[in-house]
Amino acid sequence: MKNWKLSRKITLGITLIVIVCMSLLYVTANRTLKGIMQESERNNMKSILVAQSSLIEEYVTSQESLLKAYSKTPAVIALLKDVNNADKQKTAQAYTEYYYKGLDNWEGIYIGEWNTHVIAHSNPAVVGMVTREGDSLKALQDAMTSSDGLYDAGIIVSPASGKLILSMYCPVYDANETTILGYVGGGPFVEDLENILNELRSEDDTAGYYMINVQTGMYIFADDSSLIATEIQDEMLLNVIEQIKAGNSSGEISYKGQDGNQVAYYQNIDQHGWAVVSFDSEKNIYSAANKNMLILGEICFLFVLIISVLVFVIIYFSMKPLRYIEESIIQLSNLKLQKNNKLDAWIGTRSEIGKIATAMDSLYGALGEIVNTLSTCSSSLNDSAIAMQDSSNVLISCVTDNSRATMTFAEHTEDISNTVVRVDQEIEEISKVVLDVEDRIKQGNHHSSQLLNKVEQMYQLANSTLENVNVHIAENQKSIEKAIEELQKLMRIDEMASQILEITSQTNLLSLNASIEAARAGEAGRGFAVVAGEIGNLAANSSETATQIQAICNETKNNISHVQKCFDEVILFLQSDVKSQFAEFSNVTKDYYDSVKDIQLIISDIAEASETFVDTVQNIQTQIREVSNVPDDQNVRSEDVLDKARQTEETTRDMTLIVNQNKENASAISGILKRFS
Repeated sequence: MKNWKLSRKITLGITLIVIVCMSLLYVTANRTLKGIMQESERNNMKSILVAQSSLIEEYVTSQESLLKAYSKTPAVIALLKDVNNADKQKTAQAYTEYYYKGLDNWEGIYIGEWNTHVIAHSNPAVVGMVTREGDSLKALQDAMTSSDGLYDAGIIVSPASGKLILSMYCPVYDANETTILGYVGGGPFVEDLENILNELRSEDDTAGYYMINVQTGMYIFADDSSLIATEIQDEMLLNVIEQIKAGNSSGEISYKGQDGNQVAYYQNIDQHGWAVVSFDSEKNIYSAANKNMLILGEICFLFVLIISVLVFVIIYFSMKPLRYIEESIIQLSNLKLQKNNKLDAWIGTRSEIGKIATAMDSLYGALGEIVNTLSTCSSSLNDSAIAMQDSSNVLISCVTDNSRATMTFAEHTEDISNTVVRVDQEIEEISKVVLDVEDRIKQGNHHSSQLLNKVEQMYQLANSTLENVNVHIAENQKSIEKAIEELQKLMRIDEMASQILEITSQTNLLSLNASIEAARAGEAGRGFAVVAGEIGNLAANSSETATQIQAICNETKNNISHVQKCFDEVILFLQSDVKSQFAEFSNVTKDYYDSVKDIQLIISDIAEASETFVDTVQNIQTQIREVSNVPDDQNVRSEDVLDKARQTEETTRDMTLIVNQNKENASAISGILKRFS
């Protein structure tokens, strides 16, 4: 991950934090909401069961009220008081048939004597039958006697139709409310009740329902119609009967079934001795809750994806100026001084990016000025070196000419000395010798005039060159000092990097404090601890970047010190060597000029002496001695002149070396400048 970009690291960190938080949210919601939804499903089943029980009671009550109303009809009572009265029997039969037509989905209704002899029936074909005898008759009579106005035998399979009916019996009392005249009986089909119960079930309801007779242990209703009116063998239902008989009118039973774990809810209808049971597998009961939790998980995953994308987009655009800064730093490390215009929008702003962009802009400006100054100095040094080289060439040429003239003059002085010796030996040829000397003196005078002019030119050129060197040295020294001052501005970047290090140090301290607080918070602060760790990593990366910037600044500082040292050595060399050499050369040239001028004066004296030789012969010996002495002096001065010439030649060679060194320095500076673009 060290090679990953900062935007990827931050995005990954935030994504992991979001995943952890969403996972915790999902787990917490799964524990709480799932329990709530499961409880809601159980309560829903219980509510449906209670509603079914209420509907059954309401249905039975309404049907019982119809039978009670029929039992209190005057026609019924009159017939039971006078069973053999044909008119009353006819009236009761007509009324029974009429009343039956007003009933909805009844199997039949009838009037019977106390011995179950049917005397009126909705179906006239049944009149005259006896429905019960013996023990069954006695049980029915006891049940009707003990009942509170109506005996409900429950839901049975009708022997006549083979369908389920609600079998009801209502005793008919005389006016004294104690004497039983007979009874009325009837039974509605329970299809309506079954339809009403099914209306409470939704289309996707997978629960099964039982309606059982707790007293007889028989099925009343069942999803499997073959079980109706049969004895209960199911362990779950037997357990329900035990719970009801133990006094629990409603409750919940968990058991193992063919579909895994099963849950059953029961509700007792104590008035009739019935119970309604609803059962289903936990998988079906909690399917809605599991589906909702799956949807919640998908929503959490979608949120993680959306947050990750949004975080990546935000970080991508937030890190955009940092990429521009990175490009600028890489460009600067390659010594390219072309500004990155993408950072112009952040220059002068107060943010961290703005401060770095402002510093980079200042750095570009300072380096540009430094390069321009170095370029100017390099050009100036190069021009000065060229000028000094030209001056050195002129000096070399002058020195060569002076050496030749000096050698010629020395040869002439030797000739004069030999001539004087010959004059001393051959006095007779003095006139010829004097003429010859006069000619040679003229030549010497001519050459000395030329030499004097050249020496004067050398002296003026040396003074002019010395002044130019002083001026160039002063200008270069000012330019170098200005360049060094501009380079010192780079230290502002080091100060800003130090400020960044202080900020990262404070950020690290803040991250450490946040980690400590997160550790104190325990499990709840784990996500915050991850955030604190990522903040610490970000501070560490910022510190590393600031350290790299400081390293670049330190390297730049060292380069500045090196350049300053080189410039100081160049200035010192120009001041100590070049300037002193030019000063010495000027002094030597002045001495040389004075010597040549003295030679010219001596030649003038020789000319005057020659004229004296022509005018007076008597003083020949004296003049010869003077002439003889003069060549000795002239020989000594010629050697001095030759020494001066050699010194001048050596000085010129030294100047040539200095010029070459200046050229090399100018080339080195140009090489440094070429690295910048």
